[in-house]
Amino acid sequence: MSMAVAIDEPVDTESPDDPPLYIEAIERLFRKGGIARLSPIVDKLLPADIAHLISSARDNVEAKAIFGLITSAKKAGLALNELGEDQQKYILSNGSQERMVAILEDLPADVRSRLIGRLDSKTGERLMTAMGMERQREVNALLQYLPHTAGSLMSFRFLALSENSLAAAAMQAVRELSSGEMIFYVYVVDEQNRLTGVTSLRHILLAPPDEPLKEFMITPVFSVTTGTHEDKVAQEFSRLGLLAIPVLDDRGGLRGIVTVDDVLHVIQDMATRDMLKRAGVDPRFDIMATSFFSVAKTRIPWLFMPFLGGLLAAFTLKQFEHTLAAVIQLSFFMPMIFGMAGNVGSQAATVAVRSLATGTIRVSQYYKLLFKEISVGLLIGGFYGLCLALYALIVFKSSVLAFTVGVSILSNITYAGIIASSIPMLLQKMGADPAIGGGPYVLTAIDVLGVINYLLMATVIYGL
Repeated sequence: MSMAVAIDEPVDTESPDDPPLYIEAIERLFRKGGIARLSPIVDKLLPADIAHLISSARDNVEAKAIFGLITSAKKAGLALNELGEDQQKYILSNGSQERMVAILEDLPADVRSRLIGRLDSKTGERLMTAMGMERQREVNALLQYLPHTAGSLMSFRFLALSENSLAAAAMQAVRELSSGEMIFYVYVVDEQNRLTGVTSLRHILLAPPDEPLKEFMITPVFSVTTGTHEDKVAQEFSRLGLLAIPVLDDRGGLRGIVTVDDVLHVIQDMATRDMLKRAGVDPRFDIMATSFFSVAKTRIPWLFMPFLGGLLAAFTLKQFEHTLAAVIQLSFFMPMIFGMAGNVGSQAATVAVRSLATGTIRVSQYYKLLFKEISVGLLIGGFYGLCLALYALIVFKSSVLAFTVGVSILSNITYAGIIASSIPMLLQKMGADPAIGGGPYVLTAIDVLGVINYLLMATVIYGL
């Protein structure tokens, strides 16, 4: 009797970020010495899962050994592209030249050039020399551009036709393309190879066969230059929702295209950098690959300013010692008032930093953003100020205390939004990274000013 085995879909018992359970089983099998049986298993995994398996290796030697289990050059290249830079360099530098060259040649030109550009000159030259002339030309053409620019990201796999080409000829050109090329758009150029328009396969298919492309092409075409920074390119993909963006030289000539899959790692890196900087952590450090002493040494400078802020807050509390001594109930509300202001500041800073990163707001829109944050702050502060005032009135039977804490939380929440949204804008205008504006410095400023505002207001209201 035959029996069918069904593999159910993953259930919610695991976090979406957790690796599949079979990855852990393969890790255990590898470390127990069952290497001979692992190669066919690894070959059946997706490249992303293989990369996760390699990334979990205890050191680069083990990572290289796991990578050696992949028999398919194409799958090995895709997995290699998913790894961290340190593992990429180690595997490419220490693997057999024949296999590394086979893997690199199977990758897109932009990925190949990026990987080779990360190697030391001797290793990179050795692998380049072993590749075919066409592959060498592609890599050299991309390596002439500065790292982290559209020129270094672009692909040469695109279709460009003369604006006088007929729709029938364009359709025939599409049919003659190799099966490995992905054509999102057909670009239209003039006699000097300058980009004049763009069209889609759908428009070509629906157009009369004898109609020239210039009659139904779309203009103007959004484009970037070879020197455009990759972060800016990623922002434009997010803003415009395109599948590919043409890359032009300084004279408007079409040099290549950047496809959406080319910038996925850029978008991921941007999000990671912003998150770490908002937390006051140096994004260059790998927590798992760095000693605990180095990690602590990196974090100490970032925490020095918050530490000074705490000392300033303590000094401020001492100056208002008589106020706190006269009305001891004021101290009961301090954690809530300062905590709410910090939470609102964190929200406002996150929105401002992320909006600047994605290009949804610009520095020129500062006053518009400021007006919105003030309005939001007054609304949120008014709601929680009323709630806190009612609580103080009911519990402590004091209308003066209720008024003091209500007005304090209203003002603290309002100015917290103003500070947290203004500093990233200021940093952007100065040419600095606005992500720092969401870090501990802003929150410390909100806390210190919150202490001063609350106790000064209480001193005035109580007439102390």
